[in-house]
Amino acid sequence: MLYVPAAGEVADLHFTDLPGLMAEGDQLWHNNTRVLQARLMLQKPTGGRLELFLLEPANAVVEASLAARAEAEWFAFVRGGKRWRQGEAAVTWNTAAGEERTLRAERLGVEDGTWRVRLAWDFPASFAEVIDELGAVPLPPYLGRDAEETDVEDYQTIYAAIPGSVAAPTAGLHYDEALWDALQKRGVRPQPVTLHVGAGTFKPLGDGGLTDHAMHAERCLLDQAALEALAATGVRRFGTGTTTLRTLESLFWYAVLWRDSGAQPDYIPQWVWRDHAALPAAWGWKRLDDAARWMLDQGAGQIHFSTSIMIIPGYRIRSIDFLVTNFHMPKSTLLCLVSAVVGPDWRAIYAQALQSGYRFLSYGDGSLLEVREQ
Repeated sequence: MLYVPAAGEVADLHFTDLPGLMAEGDQLWHNNTRVLQARLMLQKPTGGRLELFLLEPANAVVEASLAARAEAEWFAFVRGGKRWRQGEAAVTWNTAAGEERTLRAERLGVEDGTWRVRLAWDFPASFAEVIDELGAVPLPPYLGRDAEETDVEDYQTIYAAIPGSVAAPTAGLHYDEALWDALQKRGVRPQPVTLHVGAGTFKPLGDGGLTDHAMHAERCLLDQAALEALAATGVRRFGTGTTTLRTLESLFWYAVLWRDSGAQPDYIPQWVWRDHAALPAAWGWKRLDDAARWMLDQGAGQIHFSTSIMIIPGYRIRSIDFLVTNFHMPKSTLLCLVSAVVGPDWRAIYAQALQSGYRFLSYGDGSLLEVREQ
């Protein structure tokens, strides 16, 4: 774990050192989404093999689509679909009780390499139960192997609880039971939020400028306990992973849009922080705790929305003081977010990480970055 304080020397540490860098009463925010078994193998009408990688529901929120019975529409990446022009792809299998079951897939359309498919089944089960029984864990392709039975749990954080993601919030994979216990014995307070990781995770920056990139929307969920914890003042907040940070920053702008319009929004646009920059300053809101207290005063409880917020250099972080995150690849929105956290020094930080042999990507090493004032 590369430790990068706002002032002082960068240090090569291990994640087992994290409790020593935290204090009693610190909050540790984390994304408790659970990865779906989102890879499905089917057979085309012509007999060829077809692989569906489910990305996000096409006509419902994640929770509703997973609860659906009989059929569900999803956007997906498709491998082996070049000649799948018509007819249904299908897979048939036998349950442990000897019952024969069939899942069918119908092609509805293709746009920019993403397919829209309708999945249908005629046995009593929710879609969540169907993919739990039939699907495989969507491991990152650079691992170069098929998912194994152990990946069902290994590619989950220890606190994964709410199904809905097609990729793990991988900064959280650094926590094992022993480290989680050590943090709580230190007096650190774990605080969950939910962001269901979707198709946007896989989309690199294009050749145009940052403002030309289009972020996919992802589903966020927070409860009243989260708002109450965020309303506390004088507390240091540590965020685990880019998805947690995007959720908390989106919540700040959720409150801004709510107060400005008088209605709770369903969606946080990509450039909300540019389009509404003057509002929080006019109200005296400096941090997320200001917005959280206002929302509690309005009687807010369970909050759910979709967000496309894009955090890039020049964005001001308002929700956390430290970020736990992995090392990210060039031309990624994740590296843009890191630059917003630590400023232009990210280049020197990454150069040191490369020189020291830190591993990148999902199963690599990580860092603890202190947020710097921009």
